[in-house]
Amino acid sequence: MKKNRIMVWVSVLLSAVLLAGCGSSGKNTGETKNKANEKTESSRQDEMAEVKKPESIRWMVHDGLLEEEGTTQWVEEFEKKTGIEMTLDRVANNEYSQILELAFASNTVPDVFDLSTDKVAVYAKQNAVADITELVEKSDFYDKTDPAIWDSIRLNGRIYGVPAEKPTPSVTYVRKDWLDRLEMEVPDTYEEFVEMLRRFKNEIPECTVPMTGISTELAKFFPEFCQGANPNFVKKDGKWVDGMGEPNMEAALTNLREVYAEGLLDSEVITNTTANCRDQWYVGSVGVFNYQGGRWGQQLEERVKMNVPEAEVIAIPPIEGAEYQYMGMKLYCISSKLSPEEIEAVFNYFIAYMHDGQEGQILFQSGVEGVHWEQDGEYVKPLPNLSNPKEDLKKCWIDPRRPISPLALADKKNPENDMIDSSLKIGDTYCRQNPLYPVSETYTKVSAELTMLKQEIVAKVMLGELTVEEGLQKYKEDSARLNVEKVEEEMNAG
Repeated sequence: MKKNRIMVWVSVLLSAVLLAGCGSSGKNTGETKNKANEKTESSRQDEMAEVKKPESIRWMVHDGLLEEEGTTQWVEEFEKKTGIEMTLDRVANNEYSQILELAFASNTVPDVFDLSTDKVAVYAKQNAVADITELVEKSDFYDKTDPAIWDSIRLNGRIYGVPAEKPTPSVTYVRKDWLDRLEMEVPDTYEEFVEMLRRFKNEIPECTVPMTGISTELAKFFPEFCQGANPNFVKKDGKWVDGMGEPNMEAALTNLREVYAEGLLDSEVITNTTANCRDQWYVGSVGVFNYQGGRWGQQLEERVKMNVPEAEVIAIPPIEGAEYQYMGMKLYCISSKLSPEEIEAVFNYFIAYMHDGQEGQILFQSGVEGVHWEQDGEYVKPLPNLSNPKEDLKKCWIDPRRPISPLALADKKNPENDMIDSSLKIGDTYCRQNPLYPVSETYTKVSAELTMLKQEIVAKVMLGELTVEEGLQKYKEDSARLNVEKVEEEMNAG
């Protein structure tokens, strides 16, 4: 069997219905008797021994370690440690969804694969992923994980996937050296925030973009202007509602229209990509950027300093009324086409292994010793990235600072980094965990069109082609034709 296989597909027009030919639900009860927090490592090994070890595992993934960063060495180390042959299908991010759908349609489903939180319900509804609730709840890592994480991924009380890591918070980064030059304090209110952008634009010569971001994710990239509004479906008073139709969207769109017209936002905000935003930040021409906390904060700081050595970057708490967002989680799911015994084996020897708090978790977090990291006293010291020796490898498949289960090894600590630690602290203090979207057959059918409609309305309002009132009225009329009320009804039916 070819190892570390990279799947390359020609462009295919998929006419098959999503998840055609999926198998049974794959529900299983598991054999573990003790609660997770009562288990010892030896008892865990004994229980795993009762489950027949799989000879091989096929894993499809679209992010994490790249081939040129050492996936061959990683697969070899996994096989050495577990005795299980690994076929790693590492596919491009922008092709992943299509390739996974094609795998289901052609009956070539991998044993384990990941789904974004907005797709889990669709696959679960189609019985495409195994119900692993009992296996998770009796696992060694269940009670070591924040209960809020389990609550956020349950669908009607059931669990269909395990997070690779804790969700990453997004926070607002500001050029502190610019604040100092202007003798300004970190803003606390909306008025102070806008004044900061205005002064960056008018008084910092090298500032060509006071604040950057992308308009397709308003609540995430522009929380200061949204002031709690969110165009996505959100829970309000225990009920799912279309945030685009909520009253607070009027003020949010008004704010965005005004600051865009004043030139305080990136002029390319409508067509921006996150890569373009980052590149602008690295050059040193951007003053404010809301992005992921943790290792991304470290990279934002390190990269801008390469071009502007005197640059100082800080992550700030949200201003009054603003709400920071967690990034969506990735869940590792097991194919329901496997037998109950095979499902349990993949769970024990792959998913539980990556969260074992010991050598398995180190392998998934930091990679192969001597290739991706080396021991430095009581710390795991990342080694230069094989694909870019100028930078250290920050993670393999799990962010070492965001595991759902803590490491039990005292000599495998993470090196300290002020930007990583401060941005994560701010994010975890202020971010809220968003629950999974529940099943809605109507939403599955109209989601792409509905998303495009929202983006169109936002773009036209910001560009001044529609007034706020005209934009919201158009959305109300067009979304009604897409049965948005039925979407809400179905989401709340569970």
